[in-house]
Amino acid sequence: MFYVYRIRSRHHPKETFLGMTRSVRKRLNLHNAQRVEATAEYAPWRLSFYAAFSKKERATEFLEYLKSPAGKEFGKEHLWQKVEDPDAL
Repeated sequence: MFYVYRIRSRHHPKETFLGMTRSVRKRLNLHNAQRVEATAEYAPWRLSFYAAFSKKERATEFLEYLKSPAGKEFGKEHLWQKVEDPDAL
């Protein structure tokens, strides 16, 4: 399986990161160990969303979509506020 995931900084809740991985748990551990340069500054992180895909190509397409202007709007309108627990921030 291939996973598209979104993480949110625990100390800087406006900071989020979208990525793709084969193991969400291992990748989150790398983010929290500050071993991912793009996210090290805002560690620690918590997982706020993930979606599973059986094909890497589909996961890549979805990730690219979520990073596009239309995908950002879709996420804001339909995903992030519905799946993220504001009390967990």
